[in-house]
Amino acid sequence: MRKLRPGLALTTALLITATGCTPAGTTGTAKNGSTAITINSCGRDVTFDTPPKRILAIGSEAPSLLVAAGAGDKITHYAGSLKVPFEQDTKALVERAERVSEDSHNVSYEMILNSKADVVIGTDITKGVDINALAKRLEQAGTKLLTVSGYCGGIPGRSTNGANGFDLIYQDVNNYGRLFGTSQKATESVKRMQDRVTAAKERLTTHTGKTAAPLYVPAKGGIGSYGGQSLVSEQMTALGLKNVFADVPKRYFEPSTEELIGKEPDLVFGMYLPTGSSNTETDEDVVKQLRTRPELKGLATVHKDGAVLPLNYFYTSPGPLAVDGIELIASRLSAS
Repeated sequence: MRKLRPGLALTTALLITATGCTPAGTTGTAKNGSTAITINSCGRDVTFDTPPKRILAIGSEAPSLLVAAGAGDKITHYAGSLKVPFEQDTKALVERAERVSEDSHNVSYEMILNSKADVVIGTDITKGVDINALAKRLEQAGTKLLTVSGYCGGIPGRSTNGANGFDLIYQDVNNYGRLFGTSQKATESVKRMQDRVTAAKERLTTHTGKTAAPLYVPAKGGIGSYGGQSLVSEQMTALGLKNVFADVPKRYFEPSTEELIGKEPDLVFGMYLPTGSSNTETDEDVVKQLRTRPELKGLATVHKDGAVLPLNYFYTSPGPLAVDGIELIASRLSAS
């Protein structure tokens, strides 16, 4: 059984189409006379003659995006963690859905077909696989494929040309609203998210100009960080902080010890991904890990009180939880 998405989503970049941000989608007339909806998904035009009734949501972003669009009740299957800090309505829908896999990066073609979903919406499950060939194969079996826009970087040759990660989130919500006939709900959700982001920006003024390093502490392997194409970097910029790795043209990478020590930021974002079975499941765990990692021994910032900001990775992923994330960051910084 071949995996469609090996590896971690943390290695992807915030890219979307080969020629930049294309229009979100169009409407037309289906063969049966109904209104057809076309959505641009990572440079592919995906046309729906009727709204899907069964959705396989893969990863932490798709469920929240669909709920924001007013289409959460269409989620029939879910592949991903239950450790995601979903808001209550989304959590209830995910728990009600049939669980296809606990790991959103371990979804096979057979799993998708067995779900009998009309559409698969999720992360870059096609990394290492030709997306056009896979999409065609799935469509021949009766299932369409949509990729969460923030993960389109898993597809070679795509670029946002500087598109903002929050705008990609709003775009997905509006697209799903059009697809499921819930545009009014989607528009209202986007407006609320935009207002919340604006309020978070206005809340924080005391840390403007400070430097910060987003450091990811994995369960295994070396310390990772996030470059200028990451959503956490955009969250920092929105709050007046400067990501010391903003000039790195990647979403995720593993810096050398020399690079880490040489930056000496004012703040460190201690990022972690709770799985339920690792040694970094809580805010306290990640702070302890950062302060005991041998490669960070020379980084004075991690040993300063109030200089380490623990951050659950899910709050920096390309979905509505990123809005919760920017609020959380602003709240913690304003209290420090």
